[in-house]
Amino acid sequence: MTDGPSRCPGLYVLGCALRELRESRGMSLRELAGKLGFSPPSLSNWETGERSIESGQLGWILGYLRVSPAERQLLMQLHRQSERTSHVEILTPGEPSLQGVYERHALHTFQWAPHVVPDLLQTSAYAHAVLGHVVQADDVDQEILTRQVRQLERDRRHRHTVLLGAAAVNHELVPPEVRHAQRDHITALADRGLVKAGVVKENLGSAGTTKPFVIYLTENNVSTVVLPHEHTAVYLSDSVSVRRYWSTFTALQENSVGYGTLADAC
Repeated sequence: MTDGPSRCPGLYVLGCALRELRESRGMSLRELAGKLGFSPPSLSNWETGERSIESGQLGWILGYLRVSPAERQLLMQLHRQSERTSHVEILTPGEPSLQGVYERHALHTFQWAPHVVPDLLQTSAYAHAVLGHVVQADDVDQEILTRQVRQLERDRRHRHTVLLGAAAVNHELVPPEVRHAQRDHITALADRGLVKAGVVKENLGSAGTTKPFVIYLTENNVSTVVLPHEHTAVYLSDSVSVRRYWSTFTALQENSVGYGTLADAC
């Protein structure tokens, strides 16, 4: 166990999930601690991510709160990785990913999307155009519903800063009218202050900038970088990697144009 306060994003996100589960059951911190024989300060430290929690203690909490098997498995997986500064998640089709937990409890998402509009920003028509050539329409509809649930589960204060590549804006599989509707959708989100979007005309600097990445920033100002791949997701929270990706994002942002000048950019 950790002897001192933690700066591990995984512990913080796990703590946020525990607090959300407790509050959704209408239980106070002191009440749950008393039911399970924990001291209130210990439970508080676990929920804030200041201290690590043992797997057995986590299991007792999840069992008492009657957490679904799927969510229990995901949170136990998060616990196993929570104090690591880097790890690789093997993605299984149809199964929830740890990235969804980070996304759910981040206060701000910073994303570089060179090839395709991020899934939570896609219109239904854009999603069908991009995914429809590889999966059935019914499966696309189910994916869209899943995305809507993810949006509802996020913190209401959440904000999304996204930089799009020209290929994402003018995706070759997306008809012109759908691209225009997609632009209007993101513009509407920007007008509401939920999204800040920019377009990078070309990939500048190292070859690494051609690959997508996401930075999740928590309320306690700790960052996790996620590198999505086809069958895996790589999570990085060590200071060197985090600084490098923040620098890359800043460089891309400095070479981007506002979404309002999209037509000129592409």
